[in-house]
Amino acid sequence: MSSRRAGMKLRDVVIVLFCMFVVVGLLLPALQDRRGPVRRSQCQTQVKNLALASIIYENFNGELPGWAMEFGHFGWDAETESLLQTLNDPSSASPESGSPHLAPHRKIGSWAVAFLPFLDAQPTYEHWTEDRYPILSNASVVLSSDHNGIRETGPTKGLSGQGFHPLAAPNLGTMQCPSDRSQGEDHGRNSYVANAGVFFPPTDLVVGKHTILHPDGTAKTISFAESMGEEFGVFGNQVAARFETSGGDEHVALAKPLTLDDFRDGAGNTVLFSESLHALPWHRSGFVNDDDLIFAEHPDEVFYPPLSRFTNSMVWHGVDWTGGKQPREIHRINGLRSMTESFQLTPRNAADLARPSSAHTDGVNVGMADGGTRYVTDSIDMRVWQALMTPRGRDSVPVDGL
Repeated sequence: MSSRRAGMKLRDVVIVLFCMFVVVGLLLPALQDRRGPVRRSQCQTQVKNLALASIIYENFNGELPGWAMEFGHFGWDAETESLLQTLNDPSSASPESGSPHLAPHRKIGSWAVAFLPFLDAQPTYEHWTEDRYPILSNASVVLSSDHNGIRETGPTKGLSGQGFHPLAAPNLGTMQCPSDRSQGEDHGRNSYVANAGVFFPPTDLVVGKHTILHPDGTAKTISFAESMGEEFGVFGNQVAARFETSGGDEHVALAKPLTLDDFRDGAGNTVLFSESLHALPWHRSGFVNDDDLIFAEHPDEVFYPPLSRFTNSMVWHGVDWTGGKQPREIHRINGLRSMTESFQLTPRNAADLARPSSAHTDGVNVGMADGGTRYVTDSIDMRVWQALMTPRGRDSVPVDGL
């Protein structure tokens, strides 16, 4: 009696493979949907960390930081007000010798630099705040040396800014939302923005006035300095510098730093941070590059970064609601959704894109002044959102406003 081994015909193999592809196609969306809430929850934790860091910072310093701040100088002796003769980088392979790749510069950065000690990034904070370390360098820097060999990296470039020292602009996990796939930077990746209050034209920083419209229909004409008051937002300018196009020695106004006691609308009703798909790297205030921070004889040669209010921060735009008008779609949370993820921040669109945006389905995570977090949907009434942005404004937040 003979036996014959049964085998699968080509048709059977094709049918089996087809069924496998169908099953995988059905399972993948479900798996992705399950990862979505996890990423959103992780992002919420990151925002909460920023909110808590702001509270700790205020407790230590008695005030909140600014959207742009100065953290010291490199190559400058503040006591004698003179340039240092020899410039050394203590983090270089040969720190004892001078480096031709270094130049005196001001250390101007964003609000995120001020929070580094509370975000488990103390070494990076010391690079910014200790004058012996540069934040700019055109030389390659050794980041590690182990059994895998010596690993070097050059200065930053592109969206990360030209010429920043890699040790002053590392990628920090706490500054990145897991859902944010738009980050094309090699250094300083960032998914979050701070509340910089109301929009104010960057061309009018010194002597200009701007009319602000409130939801109740009233208008108020204010200066740049007044736009940084508690009636309009939280974080203000803390960089004492001249305005490049002023043609003289006029300095841009400094904000009066706010404290948590200034939040008369309630800390739980005031937004400090939100997500953004367009935020510049956390270390880069405005669109500054190395040439913008370097000085030849005196730090006062460095100008104020005029777009710093929009690159790591968010603003609200006044609308004449009584006239039946609505905010421009691009100024809404996740406005122009179909194009949001493809936008790239530029000096021309920075003021428009300085609003919350995320890769989540229908809203953004925000951090509140009481250390809590909320998920604000795209469909929120923008008058309610404006009320959440103002710590001491005239607009109340309804209980069901979110």
